[in-house]
Amino acid sequence: MFLLYREFFRALANPARFSIVQLLRAQPHNVSQIVEKLALGQSHVSHNLACLLNCGFVQWEWNGKNKLYQINPELLPVLSGIDKHLSRYAPSLDSCQVLGDESTPAVVTVKSSRVSTPRRRRQPTGRAVR
Repeated sequence: MFLLYREFFRALANPARFSIVQLLRAQPHNVSQIVEKLALGQSHVSHNLACLLNCGFVQWEWNGKNKLYQINPELLPVLSGIDKHLSRYAPSLDSCQVLGDESTPAVVTVKSSRVSTPRRRRQPTGRAVR
């Protein structure tokens, strides 16, 4: 479950995808409108829309010859809940010493009850033995 949460928030942590999601929360847009409003390249917008579509953040429908992108309605209460949390805890998030001390996000290993496969041994050169 941790990995799914990580990927959910990683999808939103990208500045372009975050901006697209925030723009689509206000109203649906086509690619040209997103490009214009966010001042991003068309290929950059399309690439990030593909990720957001694949991950269920956005949906689209035909509007004439254009695809009209909109936020997935199931996501709206989730984002509203996050907004509410952020408005309440923004000062704490800004001043959190633990987060401030981390130059990169922490990597957490979650142990599973599944039988693990044997690990490869490393040679002194750092290359894996197969």
